[in-house]
Amino acid sequence: MKVHAVVIGTSGNQRYIFSSNKRRENVGASYLITRVEESWLDDALLEVTGSTDRDRRIDEHPVEVITANAGGITALVKDREDGVHLVTAVTARALREAPGLDVCGVVGDPVEWDRAAGLAEAILRTREALPVAAMARPGPQMRFAGLPIAARCTSSGLPAQTPVTLAEGARPEPRSAPSLAKLNSFEDALGRLVVKMGLSKTVKDSKVRAGLREAVDHLAERADWVAVVHADGNGLGKVFQDFTAIIGQQAPAREYVDALRGLSAGVDDCAEKAVRITLDELRRTVGPDDRPVFPPVKARKGPAATEQMPLLPLVLGGDDLTVICDGAMALPFAERYLRAFADCAAADSRIGDLLRKAGRSLLGACAGVAIVKRHYPFHSTADLAEGLTKEAKTVKAHLGPDRCALSFHVLYESAFADLGRLRAETTLLDGTRLTAQPYVVGEVGADGEGWSEHRLWDDLRSRVRTLTRTNEDGDRIVAAGQAHDLRAGLFLGRDVADARFTMLALRLRDGGGTVENLGGDDGSLFWSGDGGARTGLLDAMDAIGFVPADTRIADTPQEREARV
Repeated sequence: MKVHAVVIGTSGNQRYIFSSNKRRENVGASYLITRVEESWLDDALLEVTGSTDRDRRIDEHPVEVITANAGGITALVKDREDGVHLVTAVTARALREAPGLDVCGVVGDPVEWDRAAGLAEAILRTREALPVAAMARPGPQMRFAGLPIAARCTSSGLPAQTPVTLAEGARPEPRSAPSLAKLNSFEDALGRLVVKMGLSKTVKDSKVRAGLREAVDHLAERADWVAVVHADGNGLGKVFQDFTAIIGQQAPAREYVDALRGLSAGVDDCAEKAVRITLDELRRTVGPDDRPVFPPVKARKGPAATEQMPLLPLVLGGDDLTVICDGAMALPFAERYLRAFADCAAADSRIGDLLRKAGRSLLGACAGVAIVKRHYPFHSTADLAEGLTKEAKTVKAHLGPDRCALSFHVLYESAFADLGRLRAETTLLDGTRLTAQPYVVGEVGADGEGWSEHRLWDDLRSRVRTLTRTNEDGDRIVAAGQAHDLRAGLFLGRDVADARFTMLALRLRDGGGTVENLGGDDGSLFWSGDGGARTGLLDAMDAIGFVPADTRIADTPQEREARV
């Protein structure tokens, strides 16, 4: 028996989601991307096979779906025409219902349904052909010609399709076809988020949907700082590349496909479970006074139906996660999500057992957190978050792919946020770096070179605690002026910075205070390693207000009852 690999995928997802600063459009855009692997694929399967059953196998049926997540599909077909039909059905739906979304598909050459090696090679060749096919036809922007002259959409800048009144009493605004498609998907997107976030078992829960709607409007209109959190698994691409070696070159094709499907589904489930665990922990996080550190969004008018936290997962597929949230909860969310994802992946038999059996490292993850003012262009924020994630992934080279790390940046300026420029501005002429990022989250493991020294997440929290500690009168022990004097000294060189640090340490020691936690080696603000000197003071000062220093997770009623 011969089979063909079919690969369908979206491209430019981040640009599609964040091309607008309108939060409702961001949510609607993320929903439209998920249609590719959900309802559009189901309808295409119904056309080709007469059923939406995804558990059918190619041995006995014309189509088998191997993976379907993150706007991508990998399937097998016996008849090439069935593959063409699948691609046509999905891409046509995208053209009609999600204008501006770039979706492309490829049907591969026939291959014997025999051994893992041959099938894996055929799937790889088909995936490599996908970007070639995508580049060979005009992109989505070419679909929106500016002639004849049309008004410009106030959201996307594309030629407008029709005027839209967005609120009672408001003036109509010209909106483009992509903008309208995203807006029209907003309510359906809320229903999907309700289930994905574990807030309710039904998409029709009107109370929970009302709470989510308030969270979206809070992020759009009332939040002071807003953040994009981007997280990505470590080395998962390498696992997929080496999957034939993991399973065995001579393993049957059926064993290969089932293991590949299990790994993909396992990663999906772990990411979703980790989000739910993290949200539950954030809801139960309390400060020294036992009050919630991250209170839910309050309804602006009328009784609040179900209050929700100001956090929305916009991309949740495979090991990819992109979240938009209130800036105050971005770093705690990222840190706890990384821990939860690594734990879930290790415990999931489809991932952990497979990697252990192959003698491979388990699956860790890294995250980048970009915190900006509410009106800052969100496409730039998303780009910065992705760049920070790449920076965090340097942990793989030092501690291994099973470890977790995160990098962050709080943007106080309105200029374009290029990470290279931002890091260059905090690097002195002698190569001294004024940032200690990335920070290692969770267990360090083997670290013979001492790369993680002073760079643990707990080290950052300790520095924040030192800078925000107060005396009996409620005044900070390290006054704001003293902290900023230290910060200014960093840019004048190590000698000046250390002199100011020593003077401050002596002054506070005489008054019963201490700032030793801010330092590195031998009473200095700096330490050596990773190719040069660095300090964590600047990171700690930026993190004030975004990293709660003293918190705990309150017990659930069930936990309290069990303890009693």
